[in-house]
This record gives sequence, C-alpha cells and structure tokens, in this order.
Amino acid sequence: MAASGEVGKLLQVQNGTPPSTNFNGVDAVHACNMLQQLKALYDEAQLTDIVVEVDHGKTFSCHRNVLAAISPYFRSMFTSGLTESSQREVRIVGVESESMQLVLDYAYTSRVTLSESNVQALFTAASIFQIPALQDQCAQFMISRLDPQNCIGVFMFADAYGHQELKERSQDYIRKKFLCVSWEQEFLQMTEEQLVSILNNDDLNVEKEEHVYESIVRWAEHDLPGREAHLAEVFSQCIRLPLLDEAFLSGIPAPFACALSLSKDPSEAKARLAGTNGCSQRLGMTASEMIICFDAAHKHSGKKQTVPCLDAATGRVFKLCKPPNDLREVGILVSSENDIYIGGGYRPSNSEVSIDHRAESDFWQYEHAGNRWLPRAPLLRARIGCRLVHCCAKLYALGGRVYEGDGRNALKSVECYDARDNCWTAVSPMPVAMEFHSALEYRDRIYVLQGEYFFCFDPRKDYWSHLAPMSVPRSQGLAALYKNCIYYIAGICRNHQRTFTVEVYDIERNTWSRKRDLPFDQATSPYIKAMLLQGKLHLFVRATQVMVEEHVFRTSRKNSLYQYDDEVDAWAKVYETPDRLWDLGRHFECVVAKLYPQCLQKVL
Repeated sequence: MAASGEVGKLLQVQNGTPPSTNFNGVDAVHACNMLQQLKALYDEAQLTDIVVEVDHGKTFSCHRNVLAAISPYFRSMFTSGLTESSQREVRIVGVESESMQLVLDYAYTSRVTLSESNVQALFTAASIFQIPALQDQCAQFMISRLDPQNCIGVFMFADAYGHQELKERSQDYIRKKFLCVSWEQEFLQMTEEQLVSILNNDDLNVEKEEHVYESIVRWAEHDLPGREAHLAEVFSQCIRLPLLDEAFLSGIPAPFACALSLSKDPSEAKARLAGTNGCSQRLGMTASEMIICFDAAHKHSGKKQTVPCLDAATGRVFKLCKPPNDLREVGILVSSENDIYIGGGYRPSNSEVSIDHRAESDFWQYEHAGNRWLPRAPLLRARIGCRLVHCCAKLYALGGRVYEGDGRNALKSVECYDARDNCWTAVSPMPVAMEFHSALEYRDRIYVLQGEYFFCFDPRKDYWSHLAPMSVPRSQGLAALYKNCIYYIAGICRNHQRTFTVEVYDIERNTWSRKRDLPFDQATSPYIKAMLLQGKLHLFVRATQVMVEEHVFRTSRKNSLYQYDDEVDAWAKVYETPDRLWDLGRHFECVVAKLYPQCLQKVL
C-alpha cells in the first residue's frame, strides 16, 4: 500500500497535478473556546448531569464528562458500573466546599487561586481526586512561602501525603534555618522518624554539635514518658560524639549520658572521642565569614569578571560563581539570614570606548550549596548601581541610574520585593534622584545618604522624612552601621576633590560628630569600601603605587584590609592580599557573607 501511494504521487506530478497535502495543525483557540463554553454551561447550570455533595451539605451541579476528564477518581466512579455510575447525586467525604469549588474552577478554566488559608485543604482534595498537576501547584505555592514558623508543619504535611518534592524542599529549609526552627512549637510534635531524617544529615546548618544535642533533649522532654525509650536510638543516629566538646559532655545529666552510652571512665570516654578525624562536620561548622568582591575586573578591560572571596582569617581565597550575563555594577545585598541577592546592573559591551550601557532589570538570589545564581522576579525598573536594603522582612531597591533620552539620568524610584510572592511593587520615591548613594537599615527604617541629602524612610507608613545632613557634604562616600551609629567615610566634595573625612551619625541622639580622617595618601588614588567583618568596622582599600625603575614608571596595586579601633579612633592595616591575584576596577563592591568553602572553587 505504501508503494502504491508513492506511485500515485509520482503520476500526479507527471500529469502536472500537485500532490495533495495533509494539514495536521493544532488550533489552540479551539481548546480555549471549548473550556469557555463548558464554563458558561457550568455557570448557568445547563446540561449538567451530576450533583456533587461535599462536607456540610454544600452541593455543586456539574458535568460528568468534565469531572471524568480531569480526575481518575471520578472517571472510575462514573464508568465502573457500580451504584455511583448511575446516581444523579454523589457524596464526597473529607472535601470542603471551598476546595471543591477550586477544583471545579481548575477543571473548567485551568486556573486556580491559591492562598495560605486554602492551599492545604485544596492539596487534600487534589489528592483524593488524583489530580497530580493541581497537587504540584499547591506544593510549589507552599514551597514559595516556607518560613521558620510554618516549615515543620509543611514538612509533616508532605510526609503524611507522600509528596516527595515538597517533603525534600521543606526538609532542606528546616536544615538551613535550624537554629531558629528548632525553637518552634511544631518542632516538638515531630515523630522520631521525622526528627532523625532532619538531624542525620551533613547539610544541617549548625556551628556546634551541641545545638543538635540540645534540640533532641527539648524534643524528648516534651513527652518524656513516651519518648524516653527511643532516646538512645535517636542519639545514636543523630549525635556525632567526636564533635561535642569534652567539657560539655562532662556536664550532661546522668539519664541523657546513659542514653548517649557515655562511660564514666575518663580514659574510655576519651578513647571513644578519638575518632574526630573520621567524623564529617555539619555544613554550618565549615562556614567562614568572607569578603566577596564584585566587579573584580576593569569595566573597559574586555575581561570577564571574577568574584573572589577572601577569608582574611586564614588567608585562603576562593571564587564565587560570577553573576549571570557578566552583569556589572549590580545592587548587592547580604540579608540578616545570609541570603545574597543582586539586582539591576548592565552587560558590558565589546566597545573599548563606550560608556553608555543599557540598564538591566535582572534579579538573582545566590544558592550556597550549589554555588549558583537562581532567577527571581525582575525589577519593575531597570537600573544601574541601585542600592538593595533588607527591611521589615522585605527587600528594597533604591535609586540608581539609566542612560535614556538626553543621556545619563539618576533615579528617584523605589520598589519593594516580597520573597513570599516573588514580586516587586512600587513604593514612595525618594525626595531626590540619587546615584552613588548609600542606603542601610536600622530598626525597621531605611537611611539614605548622598551629598547634602540625608533621608529616612519608614516602610510601614511609606513615608520619607529629612534628617540633618553631615557637616562636610560629599557624594560617593561609604556608609556602614556600627554600634548603633552610621559611619560616613570619604567621598567627593563639591569641588570634585576627594576627601578622607569621617563623620558619625548617632541615630538615637540625631547628632553628627567628626572623627579622625583616614590615614591615606591622595597620591595612591585609593578606592575604598566599608564593611563589618567579625563584628568590627573594616575598610577594604585598593591603592595604586607608582614606582620608577630605570627611568620607567611602573604601577602596582595593593588590596589591603584596615580595621577601626573606636576607642582610640584609629585605623590599622590587618591584612594585605597576595599580589596580582585579581584586578579591581574603580566601581568594585565588597560585601561580607558566611560562605561554605567546600561549595566554592579554591584559588589560593
């Protein structure tokens, strides 16, 4: 038959008749129209042939075919030949009326409106009706809204229903936020198996094994008569004895020491603890506070940037995954929970002379374990050099610049990011457009400084207020919060001269005071970034030195770390990076975050 068909086509071509062609295209509009018509019939209760009754007697008139098409549960009910297949009404136990309405909305429109109040009940209904796509939507919604207060409840819920992704993601969240999560009331409600699945893992974010022991004791004491018999088993699976301090071990009460199988003989106990080298550390125990340098390449050098991470305490240097699309001059934020975000910026052009860059609206969050950047909802307004601030459990992007219309323009606009909804909303703009400004948070307010302007923003009232400016107005200075004061360091004065002036604003007293100038020489053209490292105020300084060798001028750059002693009002160099390790452009940025060396690429 196939050969006959080919001969027919050949004869058609020879006779001058074009061969017939079959069109198998899919009309997407047809599918949408079908859904719209079915929804109209449902809304008008026309041609309905089944009434579904759920809890509290609420009834829904709908179409068997639609229910059978969306749900294997209903398909089996209506085609099994049993009593339900011929009944005009069926009763469903364990499904709330709101959940049934949402299931029907999904069936007739393919859309569903989720909220924190309805998502678990809808997940339950989708489980009963065997609609995995709807279950997955509910799961993704719950994942996006994990927080220390609800993550254990979500984990136990996922465990009860056997949803693997929701279970794993909530477990990961609990391990990441373990120190605060372990004090939640729901932590005490977990079963032995659930507790072990959380604690028996290398990714637990604890700095000391003692935290693990204390969490198990709290869990056991919540129901000691019922859990005492299982305590030894939980300890044996979760506690890594060699990681516990010997002094801590000696203070453990007798009943718990017995469950840990600790010997009263000091020599025997010491022998048991000798295996530290073979006992893997938890993820949180490996964390080091590091200085991260962004834009570690000149913006017109044509080189791809690198993101070095400096562990000043050990001298080790690592590399962080560079920003996607080689973005430069991004806004950078390390939140109080050690989450790293970047936003905006520009993509460098191949031109060596171009200084006009198209602003981007990208927004990314760093994933520590995978050393990668995860995309988040883009900014409402593309912007270069904006400032990101974490305040009142939300993120704010303030100011920056764009190259549009008549050239370079600073921005007044401010927008707010809600991580739970993964969306940005506009808030009241700054009173003045700003770039190269400083912004920081203190007690649920945002303070913004630039030149002669000093503003305070109250997110709860969405209101900006003016504060007294510093005595030496300057732009492009550096602001850092240290001991309830804002330190404003260096900058450029109105006459375009660089200054190394330091002023301090006491937030509680609303007063400025002058401190000793920075001990730097103008000739070295230092570029400075301020940060808090190990609880102390530090400066990261890129200085250029000019040397003459055999009548030839040579330049070299030194990257150094200075620490401030507020008691004597003095700066002292505490570290100098290795030569030629990386090159920092003028617009480099530095932030401090806790990083995990095993997740990074080691350089030195």
